Amino acid sequence: MEKALFIRRGTRKEVSMEMINMHEKQQFMDDKKLIAIISEAGSAGVSLHADRRAKNQRRRVHVTLELPWSADRAIQQFGRTHRSNQTSAPQYRLLFTNLGGEKRFASIVAKRLESLGALTQGDRRAGPSLSAFNYDSTYGKKALTMVYRGIMEQDSFPVVPPRCSDNQASIEEFITEAKVALVSVGIIRDATVCNGKVAGKLSGRIVDADMHDVARFLNRLLGLAPDIQNRLFDLFISILDVVLHNARREGQLDSGIVDIKGKNIELKEPPKTVHVDSLSGATTILFTFTIDRGVTWESAKAMLDGRENDGAGSSNDGFYESKREWMGRRHFTLALEGSTEGIYKIIRPAIGEALREMPLSELKGKYRKVSSIDKVSKGWQDEYDVSSKQCMHGSKCKVGSYCTVGRRLQEFNILGGLILPVWGTIEKALAKQVYQNHKRIRVVRLVTTNDNQRIVGLFIPNAAVESVLTGLQWVQDIND
Repeated sequence: MEKALFIRRGTRKEVSMEMINMHEKQQFMDDKKLIAIISEAGSAGVSLHADRRAKNQRRRVHVTLELPWSADRAIQQFGRTHRSNQTSAPQYRLLFTNLGGEKRFASIVAKRLESLGALTQGDRRAGPSLSAFNYDSTYGKKALTMVYRGIMEQDSFPVVPPRCSDNQASIEEFITEAKVALVSVGIIRDATVCNGKVAGKLSGRIVDADMHDVARFLNRLLGLAPDIQNRLFDLFISILDVVLHNARREGQLDSGIVDIKGKNIELKEPPKTVHVDSLSGATTILFTFTIDRGVTWESAKAMLDGRENDGAGSSNDGFYESKREWMGRRHFTLALEGSTEGIYKIIRPAIGEALREMPLSELKGKYRKVSSIDKVSKGWQDEYDVSSKQCMHGSKCKVGSYCTVGRRLQEFNILGGLILPVWGTIEKALAKQVYQNHKRIRVVRLVTTNDNQRIVGLFIPNAAVESVLTGLQWVQDIND
């Protein structure tokens, strides 16, 4: 019978307890130990990669036993084994259950691994921001408060809960199930069963500290049965989307570097030099692009046919029609199941693939599947054609031709080159704009489709171009 020998860490006298972690790390890098275990507390400032300067240059296999809820924390941990000056890139093994929420999050983290490295967000080569996957944000906290207020019947939900209809009875049934679930995990406290007219109704309270604690909500979800866990998580995500949409519409959404996507991105005209620094000679350049974000009916049909021919599709793949009318007409979309079961990519005629994938419950709550190809093709083509000239708000939009919400063809202005010396001038010019979403300074990044040219700079709304150019010319005249 083989015997195992265990040596307790920190028993050697030559290493103090304060330095034991660094000693263990060095033994791993010196090839004296082949396994290193790191906690979240040790996931910053420690290098465990296959460093060319270290004796242990074996390819690393990074096993994650428990994924953190924050994508930023996960990437921080993965960065311990994937750093500069390495002989080989690590392999990652993500362990997770088949629960909907955890599978969804694991999928998000896996998609972000390719953005690891020392690149900064402002670099043209850098990956997109992780802010869209950060639930524990100002917007996430606001969405959670709306979830709790809806469950406690202090306010109505801004969306229909998953697997509920517009029928109030189905929503009340969900609220009852949600209350029981939240009582069981200690979020709803001092729970009592009411008597009288509302006999059998559950009441209680959620303390103020929990109303905004997204981390606690997500952690407590794992203690619930899979069905109600997934429904609560889907409700939270749906409300978060509403909060983000409203913030974006009001021009208040701070999403860091924004990647501009489109089926076709081309320079409309040659770049124009609008300012030359008197000391360095560096130039500020205005780029004007035309962007087509849409997907033709032929392309959409080919996507669906390709999935069916490959046998990779699901029974719920297909074309869907919105249950409700928007601006006098119903809208069509193509739904294709993504890498995670039950989560669907959404492709629309005017804007192409949506940034966020949609759970099946939400998809069926908002849309109905359409089997008539003739009906879909006509509706799809109509929306594709109309969106080339006007936004989704229609011809009566208050913003007029400057509104780009849901518009397929857009003209996009980016100010690149030397920016910092004229930042104040640009800021003042944008502050004069009428609409709030035209006043914010936003850094954007795009890649042209014809020559793969990468551009990073400040987004200048069409309505603000003249004001910005006037300000830059005034600065140029003073310096000259």
